[in-house]
Amino acid sequence: MKPPCEIRTLLRVMASFVLIATACAPAGAPTGAPAAAAPPARSAQPTTPVPIAPVPAAPAPSSTTPTPRPSSAAAAPTPTSIALQYGGVLNVATTEDPPTYDVHQESSPTVAVPFRNVYEGLVQYHYQRQSEIVPELAESWETSADGLTYVFRLRKDVKWHDGRPFTAEDAAFSYMRMANPKAYKIISPRGEPLLAAVDKAEAVDTYTLRVRLKFPSASFMGNIATDWAMILPKQTVESQGDMKRVVNGTGPFTWVSHDRGVKIDIKKNPNYYDKSLPMLNGLAFYIIFDDATRFAAFRTGRVKMTFIGSNSLTSSQAEILVRDLADKVTVKDHAAIARIMFIVNNTKDPWKDARVRRAVDLALDRQNLIKLNGNDGLIGVAMHPLGTWGISQEELRSRPGYRVSKTEDIAQAKRLLADAGYASGFKTTMLSYGIAGRLTPAVKEQLKAIGIDLQIELLAQGPLVDRLNQKNFELIWYNVGDLLDEPDLVLNSLYVSNGSRNFGNFSDKEVDALINEQSLTTDFAKRRQLVLRLQERLLETGSYPIAFWSVYRRAWWNEVHDYKPGPGVHVNLKLDHVWLSK
Repeated sequence: MKPPCEIRTLLRVMASFVLIATACAPAGAPTGAPAAAAPPARSAQPTTPVPIAPVPAAPAPSSTTPTPRPSSAAAAPTPTSIALQYGGVLNVATTEDPPTYDVHQESSPTVAVPFRNVYEGLVQYHYQRQSEIVPELAESWETSADGLTYVFRLRKDVKWHDGRPFTAEDAAFSYMRMANPKAYKIISPRGEPLLAAVDKAEAVDTYTLRVRLKFPSASFMGNIATDWAMILPKQTVESQGDMKRVVNGTGPFTWVSHDRGVKIDIKKNPNYYDKSLPMLNGLAFYIIFDDATRFAAFRTGRVKMTFIGSNSLTSSQAEILVRDLADKVTVKDHAAIARIMFIVNNTKDPWKDARVRRAVDLALDRQNLIKLNGNDGLIGVAMHPLGTWGISQEELRSRPGYRVSKTEDIAQAKRLLADAGYASGFKTTMLSYGIAGRLTPAVKEQLKAIGIDLQIELLAQGPLVDRLNQKNFELIWYNVGDLLDEPDLVLNSLYVSNGSRNFGNFSDKEVDALINEQSLTTDFAKRRQLVLRLQERLLETGSYPIAFWSVYRRAWWNEVHDYKPGPGVHVNLKLDHVWLSK
């Protein structure tokens, strides 16, 4: 299936240099908008944390050079032919319960989707002009001439949902907790790679945050504008130990309830600092495990939006919607920095041996798997094949492991296994779940051709993530997503030794050196060549064999307005501007 031009365009946007800017607060309420309806009655709130003590003043920040000012800040909802309307509850489909509520310790979209509407970051991508970075909890920011120091001036009108004021201490604590999770005795699979360049974050005074970098980073501002760089309340974390079962944000929606296996409810924050937002009275995330049931819920209008954190629709489901409901729903392809791949435990036999990993990579019949996936998929290596940094599909199609004919690939894979001492093959257990899980019978047959006997164990997402974090597995067939098509985010987390999402302990000195070198290289052409060389090295080592990159679709009913999928799976999940027509 040829990917739509729309995906190519989005990937170019994701790889482009974003506008890093000093800006004003968001615009006021839309002219002529009706008064907000009273939010519906909800169940009791979670236990209210103890307020934090006042923060003492610190020395003034060092002199810095201000960044350019953008044309405007995050604007009010885009005008349409239908009058803007406040109120209503938007029903959204989701696939599983969030494992925990601690956004710094999780990586699943089932966490990001609801909680990005409860928590906020310092900055964000504009919800319509999606290559532009605009304020969120920070009003403005400055960058030093050497690119090593960022000073953020924070909003002074923000309160946590428990009533305590938001301060620079909260932001500094959150950044250090994500950047250095071991010091806080946690894991941070998303936050650590986002803030890999951060050396220190500190409160200069109550409403000024200073962030010092280890090295100049062109990706720093883009990283912290993604949806996982969320700020948590310092006092709540310290009093509770973590945020796994506690919710206390600054966002446009406040926590109401979570009925496991059924629904998550959040409601409009009446004390939100932007009085024009949110447009909705609430969001209801219906937890529907089965794909067919989830599609039926959307098709019948029980939910008005498909899941927005990962793939929502197969190509056949999208065709049904276009055929039967073309005048009532919108179906949209969007860029997905996600791929179905093997996570191989490099600490266990036989997976320690690069020849075994390489044999699996050769044996995969990628074209067949893409066909079985409804022709939804793109062949690629470690970076997206349509993006700035990837090896193209055209180049890969003639290579071993990627070509249509598998005869030579199978023969070569068998020779590699024999050289590694597994001429008769071996038996191994493979874990999987969700979208990837549907393809496990085909993967079993493909690896059987080279003598590998897969014992398949399908798990729910929570138990599988636990096994990942504990490194208690031999082989996992998994859908792995990233936030942006940015080498620092993708490579530092998955492939560098001891990376935050390097669950299989892959380690290669040349790979580590190339990742570090590209991170420090500011010349685009030189950096791109380093990233391409790095991907060749990952192929040589077998690393984590990738089957294909995903093509994602989302759909929503046309009474949902001002929603635009972000330039990545986990970007622009905040639904504060979205509104419903009645």
